[in-house]
Amino acid sequence: MKTLFWMSPTGLLVLMLAACADSSDGVITPIAPVSYDTQGPYAVANRTISVTNYADGRVLNVELWYPADGAGAGQNIEDFATSDIERREISRLLIDNPDNCVTRRTRSGLALEPASSPAQFPLVAFSHCFECTRFSSFSLAERLASHGIAVAAPDHAMNTLFDPGAVLSEDFLTIRGNDIIAVVDELLIPNSAALPENLQGRFDADRIGVAGHSYGAVTAGKVLQEDDRFSAGYVMAAPVENPLIPGVELARIDQPTLYLIAREDNSITELGNILMRSNFDGAASPSWKVEVADAGHWSVSDIAGITPGFQAGCGAGQRQTIPEQTFTYIDIELGLAITAAYGVRFFAGYLMGDERALAELGEATNTGSVDVARK
Repeated sequence: MKTLFWMSPTGLLVLMLAACADSSDGVITPIAPVSYDTQGPYAVANRTISVTNYADGRVLNVELWYPADGAGAGQNIEDFATSDIERREISRLLIDNPDNCVTRRTRSGLALEPASSPAQFPLVAFSHCFECTRFSSFSLAERLASHGIAVAAPDHAMNTLFDPGAVLSEDFLTIRGNDIIAVVDELLIPNSAALPENLQGRFDADRIGVAGHSYGAVTAGKVLQEDDRFSAGYVMAAPVENPLIPGVELARIDQPTLYLIAREDNSITELGNILMRSNFDGAASPSWKVEVADAGHWSVSDIAGITPGFQAGCGAGQRQTIPEQTFTYIDIELGLAITAAYGVRFFAGYLMGDERALAELGEATNTGSVDVARK
């Protein structure tokens, strides 16, 4: 697999360190590079489109996040709803679970004009967790888009918070993988009818990645295995190859992969984390492993705590590494920030050819909370 190099706005800023800015007293001031630990230079927009997975006869609601030409007002999480019924259900869930776990406001503006440059954006397809939503990880999507990388996330029909019914199985894993592939296929059509005219032809077929959380992580592994258009994968809180959900073989994945492990993951338990570490050990090189102390399964999710079942990862909990020991999970905002920072470094490195991003990917910026390994 060849490495694709492309000069991002961030990369340009790095080069500009060698340039200068004259102040009134003639002193030359270097221009600092953008940090991947914060929002990037672009404003961010989002909009919902509809895409058909023709392989399985499924119509999917898909959320797009993309670099915008100008900033707009953020939105409430209820604004992601595709119907009045869904909006009322989100509002009810927030009232029933009034803690500070759910991220209630976005940084993105609705349907803003996309940035005029570059001509095409790198693209990351995101797969949500079991019975979650396309906006489960919108903080990660916003961070990527702010650094010039568009994100597309479908609601996996029959497997969402508002449309449940599917079962964990190899057959449905194939369907979910087809959902992701169908979304990318549609976005790469130059005159796609699913897209507004200002987004047609704006996604780069040579710079595509995939990310996923939990069941979405296994879905990401399935996509990497089946479709070599995807150049890199970000796997969060679940092993891609595992005995419970067959269908993914590490030996068939040769793309760079980043594994994010929540050490106190009470959903997949220590057995799941052991399998994730085994996946990393057996993964093709280069691959990365980030382990986050005191993080739970939902510490990486913007909808942590929206239902009681999504609680483990925010607030008080019980360790799975030391049974019966109570503790407090990592602050949810820090968990989301770590998830976003390493995700954007990884994709900026492998989709945009940013060597600084890859160098920073190997750094544990939150000493005591994060351990990083590379192979």
